[in-house]
Amino acid sequence: MTKVEFNKKYYPAIKETLYQVRLENGLTISLLPKKDYREIYGVVNVQIGSIDTKLTVYGKESKTYPQGVAHFLEHKLFERENAEDIMAAFTMLGAESNAFTSFTNTSYLFSTTDHVIECLELLKELVTEINISEESVEREKDIIQQEREMYLDDPDSCLFFRTLANLYPETPLAADIVGTKMSIQDISVSDLEENFSLFYTPVNTNIFLVGNFDLEILKEYFLQNYRNIKKVENIVKNKIAIHPVNKIDSARMDVASPKLAIGLRSNLDFDNKDCYRYSILLRALFTMMFGWTSQRYQNLYETGKIDSSLSLEIEINKRFNFLMLTMETKEPLALSHLFRKAIQEFERDNDISEDHLDLVKSELYGEFIQNLNSLDFIATQYQPSKEDSTLFDLPKIIQEMTLEDVLEVGHHFIDNSDMVDFTILPL
Repeated sequence: MTKVEFNKKYYPAIKETLYQVRLENGLTISLLPKKDYREIYGVVNVQIGSIDTKLTVYGKESKTYPQGVAHFLEHKLFERENAEDIMAAFTMLGAESNAFTSFTNTSYLFSTTDHVIECLELLKELVTEINISEESVEREKDIIQQEREMYLDDPDSCLFFRTLANLYPETPLAADIVGTKMSIQDISVSDLEENFSLFYTPVNTNIFLVGNFDLEILKEYFLQNYRNIKKVENIVKNKIAIHPVNKIDSARMDVASPKLAIGLRSNLDFDNKDCYRYSILLRALFTMMFGWTSQRYQNLYETGKIDSSLSLEIEINKRFNFLMLTMETKEPLALSHLFRKAIQEFERDNDISEDHLDLVKSELYGEFIQNLNSLDFIATQYQPSKEDSTLFDLPKIIQEMTLEDVLEVGHHFIDNSDMVDFTILPL
């Protein structure tokens, strides 16, 4: 058997050393020891998300599944054959566990101060075994329908997902991560078992541990326990289709003040881009224009036209790309016009300057250093990549960032984007 060793990478800006290996079966394992902490966080990321409903298996057979199947599968994998709950097994070890499904990933994580090997065994059980029945699947449908209704009643969730649906109509991004009322009912045992077989494979999975653990013991554990998992060829995941956007839309809900979202969707291919670096430069641009250090924000805040709820969401990857600004405002029409005009004329914006970029860079770096105190943040934000930069490259990206770089990314994204706005009005 070929000798496999962990590669060592030191990040001088944060004085951290990452140990990483990619096994012959395709599984990537990353370890970040931090001896100054008592806790350990472990996470398994499986590359199956809400948008993975249409795919090509091994380059030949096309398959389509109901919306919400990835999230449904996340729920069912906590169930053992004897109807016990794996989450309860974590609790018995004094550990906390959780899971969540995003657009592109399903993540299973635990935090503990002890029994790390036992917790890793439970994590392995979660992603390598499936025990479901017709009866348990039917029971789960009611639970997930209740979860869906909870999200539908939340104005902030509605604002985000309705705006996203207008950016990507007639695609999986137009549906909630949990699915639709009809699609949840359509999910079958065979759908779940097939998705487990297709996606829960070593080549489609990565494991990350951070905290106070014995590095050599964990290296040996992973090499002994994960090398023999059968290699399965990866599937081809389709990119999100581009259809004409729904430019303006609104809804009425039980809110005290109107909520406004402005969304931009890039229509370009990002295959040759470093997506993480690109997203950081784009964030710097929009922070200069609309962040709390901008003159625009200060003027609007002082006149009561916006409040501290203004937020920015950026998603840049090789399958879809969007940016969204959300806020509460009593003047949604006026703010929409003002923000849209600023975005379209960004290069002439008074808030975009070398001095302001230096201030934003300091703010981004300060937030990053503060977040590094949270093992939860590190565990959930780090994603290994063969092609792109990662979370730990952020100091280098910030240091090398120039105003010319930021403006170039701004033109690349904004000049090739469609823009929408969505408003939630009081009843």
